[in-house]
Amino acid sequence: MPNTNQNNEHEEYSTYVKGNRIAHVIKHRKSGSWGVHLIQDNKLPGLIEYYPTKSEGWAENCAENFVEGIKNWTVDYR
Repeated sequence: MPNTNQNNEHEEYSTYVKGNRIAHVIKHRKSGSWGVHLIQDNKLPGLIEYYPTKSEGWAENCAENFVEGIKNWTVDYR
């Protein structure tokens, strides 16, 4: 997979994959906020969401919900 963190703003902690969905659990290097990097159908750059008041466990649940199809996000690459 190509490097989608070219400005080195976050560190990847874990990855969830199912079918055409990939979710990386990430931590912002400067703020320390946990988040997720969501990718669907291998279309980059995907979507990065940070959760400044939430824990690593929260981000892991969001990642798992995305790959399981519980959390959805519509991609419009027009």
